[in-house]
Amino acid sequence: MKKAISLFVVLAILVSVTVVAFTFNKKSEELLISKDNISYDISSSLYGISIEDIGFACDGGLVSNLVNNNSFEYETDAFLGWNIDAQSFSVQNKNGLNENNKNYLSVTVDGEGSILNNGYTEFYDYKTYKFNEKKKNTPDMGFEKGEKYEFSAYFKNVNFDGKLSVSLNAKGNSESYGFDLTDCKEWTKMIFQIESEVSADGGLLISAEGTGTFLMDFVSLVPMSSHGFHEENWKYTSIRSDLFDALSELSPKFLRFSVDHLSESTSLSDTVSWKNTVGPLEKRQQIRNPWSDDEKGISYNISNAIGYYEYFLLCEELKAFPVPVISAGVSCQSKNGYSEMYEKYKNGALVEDEWQSYLDTIALKPNTPEWNSYVQDILDFIEFANGSADTKWGAVRAEYGHEKPFNMKYITVGDEAYGDVYWRNFDEIYKAVKEKYPEITVIASAGDGNYSEVLDGARDIVNSRYKDVLLDEHYYTAGGSLFDMRSKYDAYERNGAEIAVGEWAVKNSGYGSVQTKNNIRSAIEGAAYLTGIEKNADVVRMISYAPVLSKVNAQCKDVSLIWFNSNEICLTPDYYTQMLFANNFGTKYISTDLNMADSGIYESVTVDTEKKIIYVKLVNSQYKSTDLTIDVKGFGNVNTASVQYLSETFKSACNELGEELHVAPKESTYSFKENKLDFTLEGLSVNVIRIPYGENNAAELYTLPEIGIVTPFIHSAFVLVIPCIITFLLVLTGAAVLINRYSIKKRAKNKSSKEKSE
Repeated sequence: MKKAISLFVVLAILVSVTVVAFTFNKKSEELLISKDNISYDISSSLYGISIEDIGFACDGGLVSNLVNNNSFEYETDAFLGWNIDAQSFSVQNKNGLNENNKNYLSVTVDGEGSILNNGYTEFYDYKTYKFNEKKKNTPDMGFEKGEKYEFSAYFKNVNFDGKLSVSLNAKGNSESYGFDLTDCKEWTKMIFQIESEVSADGGLLISAEGTGTFLMDFVSLVPMSSHGFHEENWKYTSIRSDLFDALSELSPKFLRFSVDHLSESTSLSDTVSWKNTVGPLEKRQQIRNPWSDDEKGISYNISNAIGYYEYFLLCEELKAFPVPVISAGVSCQSKNGYSEMYEKYKNGALVEDEWQSYLDTIALKPNTPEWNSYVQDILDFIEFANGSADTKWGAVRAEYGHEKPFNMKYITVGDEAYGDVYWRNFDEIYKAVKEKYPEITVIASAGDGNYSEVLDGARDIVNSRYKDVLLDEHYYTAGGSLFDMRSKYDAYERNGAEIAVGEWAVKNSGYGSVQTKNNIRSAIEGAAYLTGIEKNADVVRMISYAPVLSKVNAQCKDVSLIWFNSNEICLTPDYYTQMLFANNFGTKYISTDLNMADSGIYESVTVDTEKKIIYVKLVNSQYKSTDLTIDVKGFGNVNTASVQYLSETFKSACNELGEELHVAPKESTYSFKENKLDFTLEGLSVNVIRIPYGENNAAELYTLPEIGIVTPFIHSAFVLVIPCIITFLLVLTGAAVLINRYSIKKRAKNKSSKEKSE
């Protein structure tokens, strides 16, 4: 026993000596920040976000209306989202509300009947793509206790004699609103309010008592606390408040937005004019969302409740400038076999006439009536955005509630489009836009590759033909490749076309599944990449993360900045990284000699010479911490620094809906001594060090929003291991006690035997 104790003491001493020796011999790296090394300007519009209606981002998300398939226009299942119990019912289309909204519901009741809308339901098991039929058919409108909802619908009485009532169908809700259809001889809009008595998921229930037939169309149920509700500008649509607030905290300098069937339709016949996405909601054209998959039961429409007008409003409210995406008159090439057909053409399997015939099925052709009409539609769109109220389309905008122009400066032509057919059409659109609106900057598509032949070809084209065009690059990466892409733009021509990274994300960080792939590991990889973007901000003018919004268990992609369900949101580590970077960057880049990428440490330094703030971004992708000495020269006396940071112990650290918050930014204050700061760069961390100088007393520094309680993240493996360790220690302690008792008894026995023998 004594030998064991002695051995333990020796080992403890050795470990202590090793730790002390390591600590005293640990070398501190130096980061020199010199005013002499101030370099090129950084775009004031560098950081933005990109929104499209994918994964219920708009309908079922941003759009405040909770009713799914609210006008029965879904083309493959007119009853999608509805459960109807009546003597008979059908969807009809004769003498409907208007040409864009032909379908409506006809219901015949003999006694009692019910019409239930489930809302935008989930349909996957959590963290999987395993389809769940029960979830799909479970009402999923997230009612909140005390919230008032505005119900509206169009009714027409054929021969119904009785009463209708509306209620929020959730356990604990008893209130209903009754009304009759006596005066509804023609289509009549009924509007009233109803309050929820509980916080619970449920559906919108319309009950009927009586006999006869009535018609119903364009149903909505909107929380009255929604952002913009009944405001003059937002006269047609309001926005889910918590999602709007989350977007606002990102302080996006621009908002890139696209409506799929306008920017990249599945087919030419699906292409919808922007004019059908503005004005009264019931007059807007609805269309099947291209991310629907009817065979899997994943189906929903684009209602256009957020049309181009609302996107412009959203930009204005977020203080972000608009970057709309429109089609080049080329339908989605990946869904129309373009690559395969091009290979056949290139290899001689298709003759010229066959190739041209194929192109005519996927793309509008210049100098045709259809083409001329489409180009005019684009010019009308610019007039709608920027024209004065005395122009034709500027007057339409003013009629909607916004007299002042939106001052749009950019327009993107084509979403991931590529190839000769794209550049043929792009050239014609570019010339038409620049001729009438030379102040508009046109953004061209580079396809959807990373280092592909398509991207290189696109870069060569814009550099040789369109020096005033920005090139829109997209990439979703896996396997840690975004770390390497930090230096992607180092080799780009400095006098070539500038870059607008329209979509990017870490697709697979290697940790977590679906929602939890947005973890500290993916945030660190993204942050490391963004330090390279800042380093190359003389080439990259703007960059926007995508997707920004996704509904849990209804996702189209594994990653998103913000996950949400019917009544909660989850802000991911990637979200907080975007927040820190977008709210803390300067107007000029400062070059440094620190080069620690091989050690998993990445940095960028910028300065705002007007506000007099130096911003130091430091990212550590390794578990171990590193000591840095930050030396500031040429900026006068520097006294303090404020650090906003994310730091975690486990790479899988993440935030999840319904759980405590684990990963969120914190803030600390440090003091300089003789313009030097000894800083410990923690392992697995994203850090933004803000150093005010001159007369700046730190009043201009960005302040974190109220975040709430943050609890440590514990890896799931530790949840299993810790009880095992405790059990092992208890067993070990028990064994030690037994051994000790045995030793004591043995010594006592030996002593007794010795005394007897004496």
